[in-house]
Amino acid sequence: MNKAVLKHITKFAVGFFNQQFLVLFFISTLAIKLCAFITCVINPAQPWQYWFGIICSCFNAAMVFLPFIFVKKHKNLFATIWAFVLALLLFVDTIYFSYFSAIPSVGLLSLVGEANGTTSAIIGLIKPQYFLYFVDILLAIIFIKPIRAFLRKSPILLKKSSLIMNLIFSAVIIIGFCYSILLPGVNNLRNTYNHSYDSIATSHYYGLIITHVIDTARFINQEISIISPAEKAEIHDWVITNNPAQQTSSLNGIAAGKNVILIQVESLGSFVINQTVNGKAITPTLDNLAKNTDYFPNNRFIIGAGHTSDTDFVVNSSYFPLDDASVFVRYGRDDFTSLPKLLTSSGYSAYAYHGYSRNFWSRNVALVSLGYQKFYASDNYSEGEELNMGLNDGDFLNETADYIVDQPKPSLSTVITLSSHIPFEITDLTKGLGLNASDYPDQVGGYLENINYVDRMLAHFFEKLKENNLYDDSLIIVYGDHTPVLSSFSAGNINYDSESDQALEVPLFIKLPNQTTGQTHSELGTSLDIMPTILDLTGIKTNQLMFGQSLFAQIENSPIACPNNIIIFPELGDCETAQSIEKNMSSKIIRYNQFQNISQ
Repeated sequence: MNKAVLKHITKFAVGFFNQQFLVLFFISTLAIKLCAFITCVINPAQPWQYWFGIICSCFNAAMVFLPFIFVKKHKNLFATIWAFVLALLLFVDTIYFSYFSAIPSVGLLSLVGEANGTTSAIIGLIKPQYFLYFVDILLAIIFIKPIRAFLRKSPILLKKSSLIMNLIFSAVIIIGFCYSILLPGVNNLRNTYNHSYDSIATSHYYGLIITHVIDTARFINQEISIISPAEKAEIHDWVITNNPAQQTSSLNGIAAGKNVILIQVESLGSFVINQTVNGKAITPTLDNLAKNTDYFPNNRFIIGAGHTSDTDFVVNSSYFPLDDASVFVRYGRDDFTSLPKLLTSSGYSAYAYHGYSRNFWSRNVALVSLGYQKFYASDNYSEGEELNMGLNDGDFLNETADYIVDQPKPSLSTVITLSSHIPFEITDLTKGLGLNASDYPDQVGGYLENINYVDRMLAHFFEKLKENNLYDDSLIIVYGDHTPVLSSFSAGNINYDSESDQALEVPLFIKLPNQTTGQTHSELGTSLDIMPTILDLTGIKTNQLMFGQSLFAQIENSPIACPNNIIIFPELGDCETAQSIEKNMSSKIIRYNQFQNISQ
């Protein structure tokens, strides 16, 4: 190559660097952060397994800063602000992932108001290393002036970047970006957009930025789309074709006309049942319940973006939650088919009880849509000491028992506890086990003390029901909404592995009316199965669509089950295909409020 031409190209290249040095710096640091998010946060066990996601992340970083290449005035200021916004996004994503093991959706913006009262819990999730996301911005602010002064004093770098150089750089980045997103295949990208709501899988293939772009595009499309008559007919026909007949067991009707009491225990994992620490039983009340009821230690919870509120929804509807939005917050006014509506149509009253703000997770709206006639929240309870997030469960359960006594009979009473919510503070109320929190990994000692406290308060609650002749003659169901997010630990005779099935298992206790002997069932079920189980035991018939089945009918009929323990409709084929079809159909019914259409 002619030396003069080479020299000319070199001047344009260094001139390009002179003009774009800060933009190039932020592209490099963002690429490092995005790759670190995939390899260290999402997939630390096999960091380089999804190499195409890492490649895509690098080009993602370049693409989001590409417009600044062509900015002339205040280029560095705008680039720095944008770098801060992206660092903040990574910061939030990392905190969210550390608790939910998922990437937050744009649909969660509607949940910002739900953060009230959880600030201390959120702060507890922040680790010092998360602030490394902002180091490059700090360095840029500190060193930008001396670097610019140096560049002005260097004659070789005075040459300005040409439009041609900007276009060449942009073309290289755009071509590389297009190639990287097509590495897994065109069909995979199309299927991801249309069918996959697994944000982790999407990030494995396309990186974090594209994951958010796909989610945002899908969110906008869902908000502006209107269901067509053809789509309505398709949903209706699918339900008619695939909705199985309601299954019943030999226990069908054993609780007919009896009161039903649902007790949803915050962060209750099966790994604490029948275990001791410091020489004391952690959950003596529930241990005794396991001996005298039908006990399902391997029950799986099913939650999406709505977390605890999703358990409320799944238990009361037998529908799948949404992975990209809280059903209660986004679709809380839907015309749900539900357990409360079926029971009230059979003469029951249906009340819900919770010791926190009634508008948290939009329960004040969604519970009405589910068919609850009254919702007792914190404003219905006497003032008492708060614990972790709301009214302590001692005062809450004591007063709730009085409300249930006065509730018209037969009754459905849904009780949602809260004292075992993060951050698992140890107070004078919760020192039942006498643990020293510093002897255990982060939050473990506090969790054990808190779950022991809730267990003790449940004992008082049950005693009060017995005093009012409500315990023996009622169908009582106790279950965890989800497991706590804890690191692996050993305490007493507990050996908890956060990477094992222990992190997926919540206990389910079903106490039949006047039951005196219990049985432990090894069969797997999910929270989808609670509603159909109650309908089986109370003898209430329905042809409404439910994605779960009676647990007792499953035990007797040995249905097909998938590896992740969600019961499927056998007619739909293999597990992966069937579950994808079911979840997508459930999602459509919720998003387009088609409950009444499919019930006709």
